[in-house]
Amino acid sequence: MPVTDDWRELLPTAFLLAGSDAGARDLLARALARGGGVDALVRAHLRRRVGREVVLSGSPGTPWWVSPADAAAAAELSAGLAGLTRAERAAVVLRWFEDRPADEVARRVPGVDLAGLPGRLGVPAEQLPARLEVLAGTAQLADLDDAAVADGVRAVRRGRWAIAGAAVAVVAVLAVGVTALPDLVRPAEPPATGAPPVPLGPARGSLAGDTEFVADLRDQMAPAPDRARLLYAGDAVGHRWALLVQVEDGGTTATWFTGPTGSPAAAMSSQVTARSSASSTVFSATVEDDRGAALLLVAAPGDEVEVSAGFDVAADGTAARTSRPVGTADGVSAVRLDRAGGGGVVARVSRDGTPVTTDRPVLLQTSASWAGTPLAARSGTDPVDPFAYRVAVEQVTGPTGRRPQDLAVTVLGSGTFPAPGGTTAQAVTVAVVLPTGAVATSTVAGTGFAAQPCGTSTHPAGTDPATLVVVARCASYAGDSSTFGATLVVAAPPGTPVELNTGAGGALTVPALDAGWGFQVDGADDLSVFRAGAASGAVARAGDGPLEDF
Repeated sequence: MPVTDDWRELLPTAFLLAGSDAGARDLLARALARGGGVDALVRAHLRRRVGREVVLSGSPGTPWWVSPADAAAAAELSAGLAGLTRAERAAVVLRWFEDRPADEVARRVPGVDLAGLPGRLGVPAEQLPARLEVLAGTAQLADLDDAAVADGVRAVRRGRWAIAGAAVAVVAVLAVGVTALPDLVRPAEPPATGAPPVPLGPARGSLAGDTEFVADLRDQMAPAPDRARLLYAGDAVGHRWALLVQVEDGGTTATWFTGPTGSPAAAMSSQVTARSSASSTVFSATVEDDRGAALLLVAAPGDEVEVSAGFDVAADGTAARTSRPVGTADGVSAVRLDRAGGGGVVARVSRDGTPVTTDRPVLLQTSASWAGTPLAARSGTDPVDPFAYRVAVEQVTGPTGRRPQDLAVTVLGSGTFPAPGGTTAQAVTVAVVLPTGAVATSTVAGTGFAAQPCGTSTHPAGTDPATLVVVARCASYAGDSSTFGATLVVAAPPGTPVELNTGAGGALTVPALDAGWGFQVDGADDLSVFRAGAASGAVARAGDGPLEDF
């Protein structure tokens, strides 16, 4: 099959529809086998045998050229798209990425509430095109070339011919009255080809021997040279889990499937995570439901596991992690956590007394609810950006393993400041009261379609958020990565003067405040402490906060 450069123009759309690099490759090949074009991509996407969309997760797959702010925005939108049906996802991509008219989208994807999709994603309709461009830019498909694409199309066509050939064989079997039809249609599970370079351990779980269930899972996965190896399939802690792993080209791809206990394979959600190294033998994931969060960890038999459900912030404002040992059965740990949220979990695995890995499990499902809009800010005059607000709250709730809807949140400040490259950004500062009564503050700078964390701080129980002064360093690159800049943003009770200084002392800097909010550009990297009346403190910086240590 001759291949032209046209397929390159389809790659971003394929990636947004599939939600993963592997899925985009498969979707592209299937669409080209059907004649090519965006419409063929959409048809192939809608016909895929997938319970729900495969989504991006975790940080290991983020390309080096994507800024942290853009990566955060991409992850946010990817999670939102994962909650849509296949038809709804196709409608979003057609309308706001391909710029198709609304009436055309309605014809091609009938039954979808197009007008309600931006609200469900938490993104204004006018911002969706830019957000989708950012997400498409995280795809890592640069190694594709004409030959590889042509091979993929041929593989799809061979697959069709193989199905047709199997149908002919079935007819022949029936004609002679042979009763071995199940083995012909669904062959017994063959051993994986190409033994992985690391000992991943045996398949475990109550469904590990159910070859039909496992085959149904594989039917939902993108084709690969080596058959995915099953590591776990079964019901545990209120959910059905399955984990299949592929090791190739020096890297490991894990596909997680989850659903309610007893779910058939076709009804389970799937999520793909990729690692640059094939050396790991530990895989872990968390899910959230209305009862809280649960963890499943698959390691080698005999490994010892310790789990931290998140940072504990004591009443005096100090933050620390506490880990506890959890039991294993054949290297599998299934744990109901003591937190409602699973985003703060860290699992440590030791083998023969030696630490093997300390890692954050993949968050597969979240029960977080973001109904309504943030309240008005105590300080500043600008409206509060909902996206920056959400990310600011998550800088506290994620590491502590809490759900946002379970905590009291106050917006301390909101304002706009000049960002690198001649653009502007809006900073949002929040205060979150934790279960011990301690207060955590977080500042995030948003640029309309991305958000950059600026730092967190903690304060003892009894602290009144209305009296807090927060100064945070917001740093970022311009959109083209050509310019870097840092700005200090200040949120103080209106009428309270704030003085900035270096840690070594010297001349004071007094930023201009409007309704208690302001910013300071000159000397931002040197100014590290502040004083406001009787209060004083350190400037918050991303990477140095009390909730950011592993």
